[in-house]
Amino acid sequence: AGGIFRGAHLPAYPEIPEAKIVALCDVSDSNLNATLKRMQELYLARAERAEKEGDKERAEQLRQDLKEVRVYKDFRRMLRQVKPDLVDVCTMPDTHHLISVEALRQGAHVMCEKPMARTWLECLEVVEAVSETGKFYQHNENWLFDPVYYTMRKVIEAGLIGDVVAIFLNTSHMGPENMPHFWDPMVDGGGALLDNGVHAIGASWFLAGLEKRPQRVKAAEPSGITIRMRSRILGGTYREFKVEDDGHILIWFEDPDSGAWATAHVEGSWSGSDSLPTMVIGTSGVIRLSVEEGRKFLVITDPSGNERRIEASGPTWTFWPSSFYGEIKNMCQCVIEGRKPLSDENFGAEVQAIVGSAYLSQREGKRAITLDEYKEWALKIKRKHGRKAPEVLIREQLKCLG
Repeated sequence: AGGIFRGAHLPAYPEIPEAKIVALCDVSDSNLNATLKRMQELYLARAERAEKEGDKERAEQLRQDLKEVRVYKDFRRMLRQVKPDLVDVCTMPDTHHLISVEALRQGAHVMCEKPMARTWLECLEVVEAVSETGKFYQHNENWLFDPVYYTMRKVIEAGLIGDVVAIFLNTSHMGPENMPHFWDPMVDGGGALLDNGVHAIGASWFLAGLEKRPQRVKAAEPSGITIRMRSRILGGTYREFKVEDDGHILIWFEDPDSGAWATAHVEGSWSGSDSLPTMVIGTSGVIRLSVEEGRKFLVITDPSGNERRIEASGPTWTFWPSSFYGEIKNMCQCVIEGRKPLSDENFGAEVQAIVGSAYLSQREGKRAITLDEYKEWALKIKRKHGRKAPEVLIREQLKCLG
């Protein structure tokens, strides 16, 4: 019931008639109180709007949902007593896999915020739990429901730029300095690449085509994965930190049947962006993003220089924040219809393996690393260190920073 749930996930729920929040769980009383207050504001406002629209039944249901929601500080107790159909995990990364596995084994479907876990080894526990239980898991990559990338994918599938050859995506800001836990590798597993770079990794795979598979990863020249600002104000004073605040990587996606491939250049940064702007290059055209007075357009250029402009849009974007609404609505429909989510447990685990491969590439002088090579390296650590392997793997990966 913390910030990401309260600010991004919670506003979607009163807009989704199929979803009913039956319980909230957080170890923090202040988080629970703040979320209950925000829930009341959102639900009462939506109920009032429903009445104005003539939907008195929906208005009454929203008010009833507010009265019935239960509050817990122990998630295991919540799972036993409430027996929810679906659990929305929005905790710190070091508990993502633990809560996901427990919820799956208690009979719930799960959707979980990125990253899927701190390490690929922890992701394997979730993959195993999904296989054992037959429940659904959604890696909540909201960029797959963002109007920009959804519209880009439609343009690509329509053949307007031919076959995708190269993708440039970045996600950056100047750092979560007001939240020191982001800078603790044993909580988050890494830095900017794992925190926000995973958005661009997942979206680049989506644009390249999910029929392709990530095969090789390389820390990109010249800077690769690095610490640009050696100290920052964290917790009120300047401190040094041990995770990357900037990462540039290359990913090779290849279709196992046709051999077709596409390369993505991805940046995940807490020190501002210094990579090329959003762009998808095809064999017969280029897509660029243009933002004009708050509206987002795709500018498609053909080999002769002719341009076509398409406004980014989609079926789920009546509500803000739209991409979070889209992912939550999608998972609810998957549960109702018995349909596996697009960004499932295997998607999330492969995204995590891409990040791990990038760390290993940087550690070995920016040498290209296959995902199979990285996975064998990680499994070797698991065989040697057992239950301590995830923490050992984090330390070994971050040796890439020198």
